[in-house]
Amino acid sequence: MYDFAGRTDFWNIGYPFAGALVYLVAPIALASIAYALRRRWRFWHTAGADADLGPTGDRWKAFLALVAVGLIAHRQFVRKRDLYPGIMHFAIFWGFSILLIATTIAALEFNAEKYLNWVWPTAHARIPLGFTWDVLGGGLAAVGLLMAVWRRYVIRPGRLNTALDDAVVLGFLFALLISGFLIEGFRIAATELNPASSFYDPSVARWSPIGWIVAKTLLGIGIGTGALETLHATTWWLHAGVFVSAIVYASARFSRLTHMIVSPMNWYYRTLRPRGALKSMGDFETLETFGAKDIIDLPWTQMLSFDACTNCGRCQDACPAWASGKPLSPRALIQGMRGYMEERAPVLLGTPAGETPPEPATSMVHDAIGDDVLWSCLTCAACLDACPVEINHIDSIVDMRRYLTLEEASTPETAMSAMQSIEQRGHPWRGTTLTRTSWMDGLEIPTLAEKPDSEVLFWVGCSGALVQRGVDTTRSMASVLKKAGIDFAVLGDEETCTGDPARRLGNEYLFQVQAETNIATFTQYDVKKIITTCPHCFNTMKNEYPQLSGNYEVIHYTAFVGELLKEGKLKPTEAGIGKIGTVTYHDSCYLGRHNGEFGAPREVISAIPGLDFVEMDRNQEKAFCCGAGGGRMWMEEEGERVNHMRTDQFLETGADTLAVSCPFCIQMFDEGITAKGVEDGKQAVDLITILDQATE
Repeated sequence: MYDFAGRTDFWNIGYPFAGALVYLVAPIALASIAYALRRRWRFWHTAGADADLGPTGDRWKAFLALVAVGLIAHRQFVRKRDLYPGIMHFAIFWGFSILLIATTIAALEFNAEKYLNWVWPTAHARIPLGFTWDVLGGGLAAVGLLMAVWRRYVIRPGRLNTALDDAVVLGFLFALLISGFLIEGFRIAATELNPASSFYDPSVARWSPIGWIVAKTLLGIGIGTGALETLHATTWWLHAGVFVSAIVYASARFSRLTHMIVSPMNWYYRTLRPRGALKSMGDFETLETFGAKDIIDLPWTQMLSFDACTNCGRCQDACPAWASGKPLSPRALIQGMRGYMEERAPVLLGTPAGETPPEPATSMVHDAIGDDVLWSCLTCAACLDACPVEINHIDSIVDMRRYLTLEEASTPETAMSAMQSIEQRGHPWRGTTLTRTSWMDGLEIPTLAEKPDSEVLFWVGCSGALVQRGVDTTRSMASVLKKAGIDFAVLGDEETCTGDPARRLGNEYLFQVQAETNIATFTQYDVKKIITTCPHCFNTMKNEYPQLSGNYEVIHYTAFVGELLKEGKLKPTEAGIGKIGTVTYHDSCYLGRHNGEFGAPREVISAIPGLDFVEMDRNQEKAFCCGAGGGRMWMEEEGERVNHMRTDQFLETGADTLAVSCPFCIQMFDEGITAKGVEDGKQAVDLITILDQATE
């Protein structure tokens, strides 16, 4: 056997009895976890819808990239608005991970030496590694746990509602950590700091600073060697018992402890669709039911995501619907779906093969979640962006909206009216006096029918053509394109709604009709490149039309004119900007969070001389929704209005002008500014209008 200074394995415990017990407990613990996961796996697979998995190679690349930034660097947790809990989670995770690594290495060293007569490479560095395990492992874990206790029981953020479960989990972790330190302290006091021991070596003891402090404290109060050995053995077995109890608890309750396994699983199985793309329902002729009435109507990966939720409340804090007093809490929605799954899955599993399962005792849509909750969603993706484990709340919400719309026809009245208008008129704006070509008067804009070889299709959109504030933006866009010498044309009367509102409201059939109509038109004119001023049209054509074989280069105008500015094709001057004053910018959800375009609008702003720009407090990924997304533009809003809250955030900047790049947003801010009574000194203006003025 080899002789290396450092910790003596199974000192004072006895081998092989203790070792045999440890190696017996380990597989039992693993088997317990495996059994719990298998049981849960069966729950998940009561789902019957197809899972959107995509290519395995792409999935592994995305998963490994997320592990690198999410698990190792904790980018998903350490955010500028969540710095304290991010650091706390980082310390707990890496502290206990390092301690687990230390235990694993010790086992490898011991068994390699005892049974293979081979020195594990780390055996040569036991003493300095002991410092690493003690300080980086135990120290980090201790800091993280203390931060967790302070946060949950002193600060007590309103979003945390799991005090009991947290207390149990923290109790297990504290018991493991403290008993581990005591075991180390008892051993050091009885050996390395005991002159009568054959292991006496104070210089080695100091390499385990926390254990050394515990040992010095024990010796200082006069505990003898016999008592130290007895306490060491007792605590060692207590430590093992706590570990086994924690595993049993985690397996039985599928609690926070199991999220360490399930959350990475959710990272791997999460959809690879672009964030802005809703999942397709496929061929309607093959469907027997529409939307999700029961868990059997969901894909199993969605069910997995319910268990991946740690109930941390980050999504709730980010949700503008919740902030404005609406009944939607993304956290409560996922927890409600999990609770319904736990109630319903055993019934489905207990139904003999070939038999129809009994109807659920409660409704997933109406009882477990609630209609008002589902219709409150803005599909702004703030919850998706905030979730550290990549849960897609929007998929579940839209699945149930599809059931309400297509099966029960219980869409809110004003939203139903908008969809009827799309069916009858090709746009959602009932009562408009404008036509698709009214905005073109006096501008000499060609249509594709007149100029089919045009390089670029300028997609105007329903708001851009049929709402007066949108018309102003559209005319500015056409003016800028002409100034830059761009070869473009429009569809004019051949343009119809992209189907975005219908899809977000759950009417997938109407969306497909609209999309197929537009795709046929694009095919007729061999359209390849599309520019649009509307982020909703941009997102739908770019991310969702490919589901129906409509693949085009779709560009939002901010990126397109940004390139024109860089190429010198547009040369704005300070003289042209007029009464703009200080400017701030609102990030549209469907341009920003859904499509990751934050830089282009700011580059346009910075390219216009004389603009005094100031950021809103909630900007880019953290931007607050204007209140119009997810079909909410066509629904009545009760209580505090989301657009009023965002208008207040604009007013807090002191800026004179709120620049936007979305026709929905400009309508919401016009109303908000008027409601606040500040229309004489404040204004909302589309960024393309500012650029148009600056280039005259």
